[in-house]
Amino acid sequence: MSETSSGGPAIVRRSPEAAFALLGDDTRIGILRALGETPDAARSFSDLRERVGLADSGQFNYHLRKLVGSFVAKTDDGYELTYAGRQIVGAMYAGTYTANARIEGIAIDGECPLCAGSLEASYANETATVGCTGCDEWYNEFSFPPGSLDQFDAGALPIAFDRWMTHVVEGVVDGFCHVCAGRMRGRVELDDDDRPFAGYPAHLEFDCARCAASVRTAGSTALYVHPAAKGFLFEHGYDVSETPSWAVWAALELPSVEVVARDTPRLEVGLVADDERLVATVAADATVSEVRREPVD
Repeated sequence: MSETSSGGPAIVRRSPEAAFALLGDDTRIGILRALGETPDAARSFSDLRERVGLADSGQFNYHLRKLVGSFVAKTDDGYELTYAGRQIVGAMYAGTYTANARIEGIAIDGECPLCAGSLEASYANETATVGCTGCDEWYNEFSFPPGSLDQFDAGALPIAFDRWMTHVVEGVVDGFCHVCAGRMRGRVELDDDDRPFAGYPAHLEFDCARCAASVRTAGSTALYVHPAAKGFLFEHGYDVSETPSWAVWAALELPSVEVVARDTPRLEVGLVADDERLVATVAADATVSEVRREPVD
């Protein structure tokens, strides 16, 4: 174990090998599962042993003590999961380490915002894809936890995919890595006129300095996930928490993206609904620095 500090809180680190070695036993996995059944309540030693089903008290105590301090915490009320323990149990439910699936094209009730063609969703290799079968220009591809697939009927999966994508992108834009929760930093990348990204002259890229995860998204995304845009769309009859993105953009004009500075890239993104336009400035670091409303000419 090691301890590090850079002027902030001291962090005690256990090597990945040591941490994952603690999980290489059926009894310890059973303990985590049992605690995960009531994540907000501690369990006594006897109750926990009974739920795990191990008669030998000494052997059970040995395995429980191995987990305490890492995945399990001992409190005055008994034993409960630590944050790391909850993450492991959550990964079990999500199928992060244990499940995979393949789902062929699911027809979507809606049309492509670009060409009015048919949309479909599919899933393979832990990746969801939502796109147009005609123009191939409306296209989103992103990770989706396989263990969540059985929580939805097939017809509801496309909307679940879309909402999950928005959830992940919002976290990324806010600066948190979707893989390791590290700091994510964004930037505006200008595209050649001959190779626009999603039809736009610029796109946004976000990189994690800790795990090297990256996300690439349209230049309009910074505005779409901004609270001002959500309020603007809601006022004009579009609740983005209930309406999938393809339905919003099929009903409205797609956002405009204009490059207003190139040396230190800066964008102006516009969103029109009825007779009003919401305009945002997106700075070089992919943050929204200014938002204003104006009437449509």
